[in-house]
Amino acid sequence: MTTMMNTNITTITNTSMIMNNTLIRAVMGSLLCGGFLHFSFAQEFIQDLGNSTVVAEQSSETILNGLREDEVLKDEKLDRKISTTIAETIKNEPDIAIRSMGPAAARPVIKGLSGSHVTLTEDGSFCGDMSATSPDHAVASEVLTAHKLRITRGPQILAQSFATAGGVIQVNHQDIPYDDSLFYGYIANYAETVQPGFATVISANTSVHGVSLKGEVSARNMGDMETSKGTLKNTDIENKSIAIGAAYSLERFKFGASFRSFNSDYGIPGGFIGGHPNGVDIELSKRDFTLQGLYIPAARPDTLNVIFRYNQYHHKEFETKKYVGAEFAVNQANLRIEKFIANSGPFFGIRLGTELDSRSVEMGGYVFTPPTNSYAASLFSIASLNGWDGLEITLSARLGGAFFRPHESVVADKDAIEDRNFALWAFAAEFSQIVAPGKFLTLDVFRITRAPTIEELYNQGPHLAAYTYERGYHKLDAESGYGAELEFRDYGEHFNWRASTHITWFLNHLAPRATGDTNWSQLLPIYQVSGDDALLMGASASIETSAEQGFYAQAGASYVCGFYQNENWSDMPQIPPFHFHAEMAYIWQHVRAGFNTEFALAQNRLDRYEQRTPGYITFGALLEFHWALTHTNYSIILRGDNLFNADVRNHLSRLKSVMPEKGRNISILAKVEI
Repeated sequence: MTTMMNTNITTITNTSMIMNNTLIRAVMGSLLCGGFLHFSFAQEFIQDLGNSTVVAEQSSETILNGLREDEVLKDEKLDRKISTTIAETIKNEPDIAIRSMGPAAARPVIKGLSGSHVTLTEDGSFCGDMSATSPDHAVASEVLTAHKLRITRGPQILAQSFATAGGVIQVNHQDIPYDDSLFYGYIANYAETVQPGFATVISANTSVHGVSLKGEVSARNMGDMETSKGTLKNTDIENKSIAIGAAYSLERFKFGASFRSFNSDYGIPGGFIGGHPNGVDIELSKRDFTLQGLYIPAARPDTLNVIFRYNQYHHKEFETKKYVGAEFAVNQANLRIEKFIANSGPFFGIRLGTELDSRSVEMGGYVFTPPTNSYAASLFSIASLNGWDGLEITLSARLGGAFFRPHESVVADKDAIEDRNFALWAFAAEFSQIVAPGKFLTLDVFRITRAPTIEELYNQGPHLAAYTYERGYHKLDAESGYGAELEFRDYGEHFNWRASTHITWFLNHLAPRATGDTNWSQLLPIYQVSGDDALLMGASASIETSAEQGFYAQAGASYVCGFYQNENWSDMPQIPPFHFHAEMAYIWQHVRAGFNTEFALAQNRLDRYEQRTPGYITFGALLEFHWALTHTNYSIILRGDNLFNADVRNHLSRLKSVMPEKGRNISILAKVEI
């Protein structure tokens, strides 16, 4: 070990004779910013496993995962971006867009992919809502209660999903409180002018006789959304949630349990051609019960993590105050077992796991999808190894199957009641090369796969809240394809920047497409799910200053385009246009002040029967204060968005032809942490 360290020190000394001091500072700054000194020295690192931490003597983080830590939204970075939903909070992150149908029903889009291509998790397990199935379904998670938001990229996606071309949004509530501190708590309040009302969360953690406890309550009550063209009626939101959790440590074992309840009442606007005359009111409730066990051996930093989650979800769509147009009831059980191995042979940071899932879906009201039970099982593995000359390789794979068992129903098409089984496999390989001090080049290659959803297979009928008549196809094959992403990162003394480009070839891309036909009994446009070969490609770039005090600037842009393979290579639907965001600020010790701008170009690349969307530009400002007093931290964040009340049309919104997005908005977040 001593010889190795002497060799490394000699190498660094010789290198410093060649390179100037500025470059050396850039190298060290970039590595420390990334949170690792992986290839030279043994060190302590923190491996996140749910809510626990495991301390090892050698890094098990890959190079790129270490660098991606600075992209995670947490602490002050999360607070200054908090908004109405998770999607709106992360909308200016690289490759992110928003699919929406009003402010409540907003869901993230990654690299032009939405629905089941984008997985949402809470504390390491599935979110358990139906937001992926339709644009009128909201994400059943309160963003104000999140401690951290992470967009998982690269081979790590396969630990949660087969959809390697999309991504995973991880929401960390820390409901199982493994932290054994005597007391920690916070109160946060959020309000904005564009949707008058408030959002509040109160959370506290404590430890009593070796048992760590957590309690949390939150509420959100916001009125109709104001736009540059007036008020968009029936867009109010009312959320309520409670969470309790407990954890206990017994030598090398840790046990925890949590319960989270989330209720939401929100509106989908109507009163226009294609919409419901009175709009639709939606009530949803979600109950999550989670058990977790961790084993941490004393001899080495390997761990065994077991999570069981049971979820109940209930969703009603009211076309009048008494008439239920659609109803969904979902019961889901999920067992996840994951083994972490710090080092084994040439590999480090090895994750081996299995996941079992059982789900039952029943639908009522004016819905013509049969009740269906579905089952899924999968194995996954992720491992990294050192190559040569600064090369690091991460390999991941996920193998499994999905099984659908629909039941006979008087409202469903009898010819479509057919059991379906899908064998699924996906892989990803990531090659990270240190091309120069502080400069990293990464290539990802992957295979994507995805089983059709219950709705894509069996749906045959109107969905009034979504303004569509939806047709699935029970003979659909699984989605598959191949892709690659190339990324370059440069961490310098004054600026950090990154640029990436990606391409995915889908052999059977599953998506609902407008047919141009109308179901005249309900006057609804017909959308048909079909599998088509398609090419999706795009690029993104971002740059920011590295100073922690003084002048700060940041800018980012992303673009994606998609084509179906046919005679004309026609455009794919629901592809976001070019998007740009920039911020300039000045940071004092406890104060941050700045302004920002955001613009999108017009979207003229359209699928059949899709409407063009004009571009827009907005301007905003930010002022925040942070200070500490008697072991208590205080924060006040004032943010102004769309200050000139621009007409903003989101191409991925079902309401874009009716009304624009939020108009001029002033928001405030006040937070006290003890």
